Amino acid sequence: MKIQSHNLRRFILLLIATLLLLFAAVPAHTAPARVAILPFTINAEKDMTFLQDGIMDMLGSRLAWQDRVDVVNKRETKAALDAVEGFDGESRALLVGAKVQADYVLFGSLTVFGESVSIDAKMVDVSGKQAPLPFFAQTRGMGEVIPQINQFATNINATVFGRDVAQRPAAAPATQAGSAPAAGGQPSPQPADDARMHPEKLLQSGVQGESPAPVAGQSDAPNPAFVSTIAAGTAADTRNYWKSRNFKTLITGLGIADVDNDGQQEVVLVSEKLVSIYRMENQQLVKSSEIAETRTSTYLSVDVGDINGNGTPEIYVTSLGPNRTTVDSFVMEYTGREFKVISSGSNWYYRVARTNDKGTLLLGQRQLMGDDSVFNGPIHEMNWQGDRIVPGTQLLTGGKTNLMGLTYADITNTGQSVIIAYSDWDRIRVYGNGGEMIWEDGDRSGGNTAYFTLAKTDRGYQNQQFFPLRIRATDIDRNGKPEIMVARHDELARNMLKDFRSFSKARVESMQWDGLGLATQWKTQNFGGRVSDFVVGDLDNDGQDELIIAVVSKEGAIAFMDAVSSIIAFDLNHK
Repeated sequence: MKIQSHNLRRFILLLIATLLLLFAAVPAHTAPARVAILPFTINAEKDMTFLQDGIMDMLGSRLAWQDRVDVVNKRETKAALDAVEGFDGESRALLVGAKVQADYVLFGSLTVFGESVSIDAKMVDVSGKQAPLPFFAQTRGMGEVIPQINQFATNINATVFGRDVAQRPAAAPATQAGSAPAAGGQPSPQPADDARMHPEKLLQSGVQGESPAPVAGQSDAPNPAFVSTIAAGTAADTRNYWKSRNFKTLITGLGIADVDNDGQQEVVLVSEKLVSIYRMENQQLVKSSEIAETRTSTYLSVDVGDINGNGTPEIYVTSLGPNRTTVDSFVMEYTGREFKVISSGSNWYYRVARTNDKGTLLLGQRQLMGDDSVFNGPIHEMNWQGDRIVPGTQLLTGGKTNLMGLTYADITNTGQSVIIAYSDWDRIRVYGNGGEMIWEDGDRSGGNTAYFTLAKTDRGYQNQQFFPLRIRATDIDRNGKPEIMVARHDELARNMLKDFRSFSKARVESMQWDGLGLATQWKTQNFGGRVSDFVVGDLDNDGQDELIIAVVSKEGAIAFMDAVSSIIAFDLNHK
């Protein structure tokens, strides 16, 4: 009897221990992860804000997971958004996430340019324990947006929540209810687009933006997406361009050259505080190095060219000193191992010009302390003397233009280059070899938000003067006669206010001298934002040049708001 009692006691103890181990092995019930989905920013000429709710619904339905993932109610999310006005980008997302007690926040933008749509989105962990999960895709038409949103949701489910979900195929365009297929088995024509239709159905039916303007034949415009000013023709194909991901910075300058002598063209991209080198890999711009950074200065522009004749192109960065009251430019060059500063502390603006009659030149204009204008200094050819850059031949007297809006080329086909430059009110002027003005555009073009801070006025107000925008000389059709390329903007104040600039639309135009003046030959479509710089070069190293444009869609002028820029490129197909 004692043995049986002992065995029973032992059995009960073993049973209790086993049950404790089993309970310990079962994880405690955890609350579902909360995900807040912010309305996507829609960048399009046509009003497509109705897509915001549709995208939120699509992502919400794909991320919701019973007992594992809860999607925050849209009303709650929008109420939190209203409470954080003045913030943008990831800062805004984190603030909203904290307000709605979310674990993750998903936000992004959808940009429509002609028939192409780009999606730029990010999933962030509010706690900061996990790195943000970015997503970027570019589609040809609205019909391809849904598969990309599905892909992003699949990435989030797999990467963040460890959930394996089969991808949903994009639905085929539906025929109208009750309609029969047309002859030959083809569905009947789609009904007119209805803005009340659910946005997912609108996307599936392939709703596009406004039709592009007509262009002339291929011989007039080097890309079918360009609008010819010579004659009317067939409809434009706006798919002949490429767009980068969005950069959360204000791009101020572009250059393209083989700056490290590896046989491939690199893009030198300059923002206000950083100089970086990028390469095109698998249809994406990939940063290879950051070569200069500043906290107190402002990088204004960049030019690239082998002026010292050692076979390696130099990188000329025009920079403004603290508070934008001085010029503090510098030059870098690749040494075989790294990019090294070879000249610094210069109070000269720099531009590189490529001419038929004189080859590649460095031009300079000096900004003296106490000057009352950025237009005061004369324009010089610049030369290297040892490790110093010194002024040479004077090309134009002072008081006529600023070098940031100037190029030098033989546009008149006389064998001698002339100066093409902006006036202080953004009108293009052509100056002859004697410095006399031989032509002035009746319309204003260019336009820039970059400025120099002059001495305060008598009333003590800050005195800002805007720089002119880049002008470039190119020879796209390789006929030996350079074209002049400029940007034109739609300005909010219609260029009537000297101290205020706000741009809504932009385009790039190619002009040629017709014996009487510069006449526009072709232009790109209008696109949102403003052009901060542009260049012609072989971006993807395929042996053919592209027109490469830096577009600023958000200036970032308000505190806590990021600037947003991107790069677009058009093929130039002239043979």
